[in-house]
Amino acid sequence: MKIVDIRARRNRAPFRPFQIRLTNGGVLSVGHPEQMSLPDDEREMFVVWTDTWNLIDITQVARVSVRQKHPRH
Repeated sequence: MKIVDIRARRNRAPFRPFQIRLTNGGVLSVGHPEQMSLPDDEREMFVVWTDTWNLIDITQVARVSVRQKHPRH
Protein backbone atom coordinates (compact mmCIF):
# COMPACT_ATOMS: atom_id res chain seq x y z
CA MET A 1 0.00 0.00 0.00
CA LYS A 2 1.22 3.51 -0.78
CA ILE A 3 0.20 6.95 0.45
CA VAL A 4 -0.98 7.77 -3.08
CA ASP A 5 -3.52 4.90 -2.84
CA ILE A 6 -4.85 6.16 0.51
CA ARG A 7 -5.05 9.71 -0.86
CA ALA A 8 -7.00 8.53 -3.92
CA ARG A 9 -9.52 6.77 -1.69
CA ARG A 10 -9.91 9.86 0.52
CA ASN A 11 -10.28 12.23 -2.45
CA ARG A 12 -12.77 10.09 -4.38
CA ALA A 13 -15.87 12.02 -5.46
CA PRO A 14 -18.36 11.23 -4.29
CA PHE A 15 -16.64 10.13 -1.12
CA ARG A 16 -17.45 6.63 0.12
CA PRO A 17 -16.64 5.66 3.71
CA PHE A 18 -13.91 3.05 4.03
CA GLN A 19 -11.90 1.09 6.55
CA ILE A 20 -8.15 0.86 6.94
CA ARG A 21 -7.16 -2.58 8.19
CA LEU A 22 -3.82 -2.69 9.97
CA THR A 23 -1.28 -5.49 10.14
CA ASN A 24 -1.86 -5.81 13.91
CA GLY A 25 -5.56 -6.56 13.31
CA GLY A 26 -6.78 -3.06 14.12
CA VAL A 27 -9.39 -1.34 12.00
CA LEU A 28 -9.77 2.42 11.50
CA SER A 29 -13.08 3.55 10.03
CA VAL A 30 -12.98 6.67 7.88
CA GLY A 31 -16.50 8.03 7.59
CA HIS A 32 -15.57 11.45 6.22
CA PRO A 33 -12.50 12.75 4.32
CA GLU A 34 -11.75 15.34 7.00
CA GLN A 35 -10.92 12.49 9.38
CA MET A 36 -7.59 12.10 7.58
CA SER A 37 -4.50 14.23 7.29
CA LEU A 38 -2.06 13.13 4.60
CA PRO A 39 1.34 14.60 3.82
CA ASP A 40 1.72 16.55 0.58
CA ASP A 41 4.82 14.58 -0.27
CA GLU A 42 5.21 10.82 -0.29
CA ARG A 43 6.27 10.39 3.33
CA GLU A 44 5.36 7.14 4.97
CA MET A 45 3.08 8.39 7.76
CA PHE A 46 -0.42 9.82 7.94
CA VAL A 47 -3.03 10.64 10.58
CA VAL A 48 -6.56 9.30 11.05
CA TRP A 49 -9.01 10.72 13.57
CA THR A 50 -11.36 8.19 15.17
CA ASP A 51 -11.98 8.93 18.84
CA THR A 52 -8.31 9.92 19.12
CA TRP A 53 -5.55 10.82 16.68
CA ASN A 54 -3.82 7.78 15.17
CA LEU A 55 -0.41 8.26 13.58
CA ILE A 56 -0.08 5.46 11.03
CA ASP A 57 3.05 4.25 9.28
CA ILE A 58 2.09 3.11 5.78
CA THR A 59 3.84 -0.24 6.40
CA GLN A 60 1.15 -0.94 9.05
CA VAL A 61 -1.64 -0.86 6.46
CA ALA A 62 -2.68 -4.35 5.38
CA ARG A 63 -5.58 -3.25 3.15
CA VAL A 64 -8.29 -0.69 2.58
CA SER A 65 -11.89 -1.78 2.16
CA VAL A 66 -14.97 0.18 1.13
CA ARG A 67 -18.00 -0.15 3.34
CA GLN A 68 -21.09 -1.65 1.76
CA LYS A 69 -24.00 0.77 1.29
CA HIS A 70 -26.49 -1.92 2.26
CA PRO A 71 -25.67 -5.12 4.12
CA ARG A 72 -25.95 -8.26 2.06
CA HIS A 73 -28.40 -10.92 3.14
